[in-house]
Amino acid sequence: MPFPRTLFPALLAASAVAPAATYAVDFEKEVKPILKKYCYECHSESAKKEKAGFVFDNLKRFAKDIGTNLVIEPGKPSASHFYEVIADPNVDNAMPPDGPMPQKDIDKIREWIAAGAAFDPNAPKVAFKKELPPILKWTNAEGRSIKAGFERLEGENVVLKMPDGKYVQYPLSKLSPESQQLARECAAP
Repeated sequence: MPFPRTLFPALLAASAVAPAATYAVDFEKEVKPILKKYCYECHSESAKKEKAGFVFDNLKRFAKDIGTNLVIEPGKPSASHFYEVIADPNVDNAMPPDGPMPQKDIDKIREWIAAGAAFDPNAPKVAFKKELPPILKWTNAEGRSIKAGFERLEGENVVLKMPDGKYVQYPLSKLSPESQQLARECAAP
């Protein structure tokens, strides 16, 4: 079964368990130059273009697209449509239209969103739960693999969310050492 396109950004980050950002990304020094290089041509007041209504060079206007259930969800790159269109070249309306930006720039934007998508590097960091890909590869002690999401550890069992939405408990002791470690990392705060 193919994955829905909306899952791709989280799967891009499948270095699986990425730690929460430990510092605020400096928007002016680290993110704004990326936006200027790849986005201002179509999304700026200076270029007199506001495609799809987005403007990134006017921070008051840009700020109106940042928040819960908006284009950029602070602390949640995989829930942010902005991140999805730059991270997944196969999504409808992938940006920039001439081809993807370098991975290091995509990663920097992801870090900025994960740290709270603030314009001020001294702004309080957003407290959020570590973001996990919705689907991970789990291997049992016999070498058989499945793909499922991590839900929680429950005693000596890992609770996995299957692609069909059902939850399954599986004994940690029956997982491969790598999958046991992955379960512990996923459960860590």
